[in-house]
Amino acid sequence: MGIGGKKRFCLVLVKPSHYDDDGYVIQWFRSPIPSTSLAALYGLAQDCADRRVLGPDVEIDVHAFDETNTRIRCDRLAATIRAAGAGMVMLVGVQSNQFPRALDLATTLRQRDIPVAIGGFHVSGTLSMLDGADPDLKRATAMGVSLFAGEAEGRLERVLQDADARALAPLYNFMDDLPGLEGTPIPLLAAETVRRTAGGVTLRRRPRLSLSMFVLHDHQRAGAQVTAALAR
Repeated sequence: MGIGGKKRFCLVLVKPSHYDDDGYVIQWFRSPIPSTSLAALYGLAQDCADRRVLGPDVEIDVHAFDETNTRIRCDRLAATIRAAGAGMVMLVGVQSNQFPRALDLATTLRQRDIPVAIGGFHVSGTLSMLDGADPDLKRATAMGVSLFAGEAEGRLERVLQDADARALAPLYNFMDDLPGLEGTPIPLLAAETVRRTAGGVTLRRRPRLSLSMFVLHDHQRAGAQVTAALAR
């Protein structure tokens, strides 16, 4: 329960990294730039939270992590979602070389009965070009992971509503239904997330953030503190 008896839904967005040739997850103290996919989904998720898409009595807490600069602790993510009473993990912007890592994260989370969805270039491309004929996609579906193909603008709230009702569909396929972008929420990330990238450290005479599309989201400091604690 949130403040004043309101219900809570915890949405965790994770941009997975990938394995090197020796099987280690590739991570840096600071990654080069913020993930555009993560920023786009965070902006859409914050808009859903502001619009109370799960009802006027449900608060949506949004946390975003980029595994290229943050250790992902599935046990902590699961504990945070359980403490909220409801929630899910979305593995976003997953490319083909990142899909094995995404599957491993999803496996650990599903073993803890946490709802998981995977979206990104690999899912969309495989469905578009190979008609979904990919053993890894079948493996994900078999363990109860939802797959998302296409653009999330105007569709994310449906996924959140299904997750809140514990009724996620195996596949959300919007490849043949491109959304209009008029009035779409801008991509943004919490300041704590951007500080983990080299984009927050610039040379003299350079803008503090050269990526104008990223807006530091400071007005949810309480949520940022929780995100920072999960990333330790």
